[in-house]
Amino acid sequence: VGGWDVEPQESGFVAFWPHAEALTGAEFSTAVTAWVGSKAPIEPIETEDDAVWAFGVHIPGIESGFVIWCEPARELSDRDRSQIGEEASRCPWVIRMQTILSVEEPAEEYFMSVGMLGGALPDIVAILDVITGEVYPRQRIDRDFLAEDAGPIERLLWRLGRYEALPDGDSNLVLLGTHGLARCGIPELEIAEVPSDLAESAAVLLHTLAGLLLENDMPDPGESIEVGDELSVVLQPVDQVSEFIGEASAGSEPWRVQARAHGLSEFALVRAVICALQPVGRFRPLWVWPREVVQSIAAGSAVLYMTQHSVRSTERRARSTWGLFATAFASLTRTGNPEWQKIARTGFTVQTPVPGSGEPRIEQSWFAVERIDHDSLTLTVIDRPITRQDLGPGTHLTIETSAVTDWRVEIGGEIYDPDDVDALLIAVDRVREVDGDSSQPKVQP
Repeated sequence: VGGWDVEPQESGFVAFWPHAEALTGAEFSTAVTAWVGSKAPIEPIETEDDAVWAFGVHIPGIESGFVIWCEPARELSDRDRSQIGEEASRCPWVIRMQTILSVEEPAEEYFMSVGMLGGALPDIVAILDVITGEVYPRQRIDRDFLAEDAGPIERLLWRLGRYEALPDGDSNLVLLGTHGLARCGIPELEIAEVPSDLAESAAVLLHTLAGLLLENDMPDPGESIEVGDELSVVLQPVDQVSEFIGEASAGSEPWRVQARAHGLSEFALVRAVICALQPVGRFRPLWVWPREVVQSIAAGSAVLYMTQHSVRSTERRARSTWGLFATAFASLTRTGNPEWQKIARTGFTVQTPVPGSGEPRIEQSWFAVERIDHDSLTLTVIDRPITRQDLGPGTHLTIETSAVTDWRVEIGGEIYDPDDVDALLIAVDRVREVDGDSSQPKVQP
């Protein structure tokens, strides 16, 4: 893959079964066949020592087969219980599933795999992605994988870790890296020696590049990759970077040896380091972190490219929760309280395509919400779009609500997005109560 020797890794999932009696093999076969809607090849296979049953399963539309088995739940540590939640922790049985995702359509196969397991077995209370550690409670399974408007979310394929230096290293420099991309047939990504105060902006770059690499061909080491308007980086093999990092700093070769010894399996996989376009240094050129790109993101001046998967998934989330966003906005603007109105008009923003921007890439930008009228919005430009220099800050626009691809709310220093609807409504109610208007009805979803 683009000069990188990556063997696609298995994806593993653990589903939590709440009943005292284990799901039988016959019940499982019947449930999967009913869910798929056609005769799915389900073949018994040799079981592990403590497995109740095990099957090899082939589902139409999914390239690789599944190995699925049922076994007693294992003893959990306090940390594991905290991770998966109390309801899943109490389950006496688990149903495990392993598969290899298609490198051409990993997000689609991930979506179908979790959806098949959660949809065929509605009594499952949660599903754990073993690689990322992400837990999908039943409510989220129903929303993100089974709802009529649900679709693939590429961001679920990987998690992002933040790694610190050894005790005698520079604590102000961190390493950020992915875990999960190797199952998609591409290297895990990382940025080394990032100043800790720029870690969040570096994380934005990592997520952006991960999505772009899944949607496009993998570049060769050192080949320029455009991640945004006039923003480019390169990827370098770990050994081209790690030998020039201080021994105690995160990302050095001694540090990596310790990381693997402490069970950080992601550092045993093929990894690519995101670097600036050109090395620095005249006599001993060094590949360094992409300072200019990260600083541009931190300053809010970067226009990053979004993948089609990313646009579609954020758009689905935004539309499915739009009514609650509008309710929260109205509860602050329609009371005549100037302080509440100020919160609404400075803290409620939406992302939409910039009017008039076009191919090859449509620019997405964030706008402040001034007014919501049924199917239309009055917005205010926050930052001048790259593709529409005539739209200066403060310019007013009117668009249809159907054009919204994402939304965000800031109240009291906290940021809320479509995944935080319940918390947003609580925050709005808290604002109203603090101002002494608890007699007003609470915001209801």
